Order: sequence, then C-alpha cells, then structure tokens
Amino acid sequence: MSKQLKVVKLLEPELCLKCRFAEVADVQTVRGNIERMIHCRRGDCDNWDTKRSEPAKELRSVRDPRLDL
Repeated sequence: MSKQLKVVKLLEPELCLKCRFAEVADVQTVRGNIERMIHCRRGDCDNWDTKRSEPAKELRSVRDPRLDL
C-alpha cells in the first residue's frame, strides 16, 4: 500500500504539541510553497479534518525542542 503525503487541518493543534507521533517539518505543497507544519507519523488521528485535504510534494523534518518530551 502506497502512502500519499497530504496536508490536513488540525482540529486542536495544541494537542499535537504533546503527542509522541508529532514532529515539526517543512512541507512543500504542490503549488511549490514551503511551510512549517506539524507532521504526524500516525496513520490516522481523530484530530484531523480531512474534508479539505490537499496533496503535498515533500517533507523535511525539523528538530523542535517544544516537542521533546
């Protein structure tokens, strides 16, 4: 099964800051913009709003001390 990288809206982003599956990443959208976002390594999450998801091209992890637990 192939995984496709997507950008989704987070319902409560502050919950992700304490999640063990979260990491900060620079994400390149299909439009070419690079934005800093929270990357979730989990396959699914109740905190995602996937109704208006859009594909992403590339992801680069960024070390963020706020996410070190």
